[in-house]
Amino acid sequence: MPRSRSSPENFAILASYKRAGDEEKNAIFRRSLYAVADIERGETLSADNVRSIRPGFGMPPKELPRVIGRKAKTRIARGTPLNWDLID
Repeated sequence: MPRSRSSPENFAILASYKRAGDEEKNAIFRRSLYAVADIERGETLSADNVRSIRPGFGMPPKELPRVIGRKAKTRIARGTPLNWDLID
């Protein structure tokens, strides 16, 4: 009996996905979320200080709607790739 694409087994595989070695080399060609201005601790993240740019060493662009409106846990310097450890 074939498994559906939405089976729990398939979800577990997708949830644990990490970039393979060859994909890691291509990260420089992908986009990710970066601070494009200095962001002070407690400041709200917005389209003015966060953008999707290259290289792909930060959070994926699909996370932008979840990031906008949140506050910075710590000071984030311009040019820093974003990750959830930096955001409340």
